[in-house]
Amino acid sequence: MSTESLFAKALGLSSQWEVTEVVFCPEEKRLDITIDFPRGSTFTCPVCGVPGAKPYDSNDEKWRHLNFFQYTTYLHARVPRVKCPQGCGIKKVEVPWARPGSGFTLLFEALIMALVKEMTVAAPLG
Repeated sequence: MSTESLFAKALGLSSQWEVTEVVFCPEEKRLDITIDFPRGSTFTCPVCGVPGAKPYDSNDEKWRHLNFFQYTTYLHARVPRVKCPQGCGIKKVEVPWARPGSGFTLLFEALIMALVKEMTVAAPLG
């Protein structure tokens, strides 16, 4: 199993997405995982839900993810905008690992929400 397919499985990616690069930098204690969509992919329109929308263009985006072991991890992806076959226009696809507009993955946000409950301003130290 390749490093890319191992991380794709660990991230729970569907066949619409693939890990194309994993860059590990032990000096910086950082892991960067690049995700892309295969050539010829189609997506569901984010407005009307009709499948078969073809990519129109894409933007590179980055999200802070949970650490892998002690290494700070970032996901990088080329996120497509699609042209809806039903006429909804050109809309950005929602990625399955993050909320629209967030710079954090859903798993990272869940961790932060769990920590917030335990780390209130009024919580006693120690």
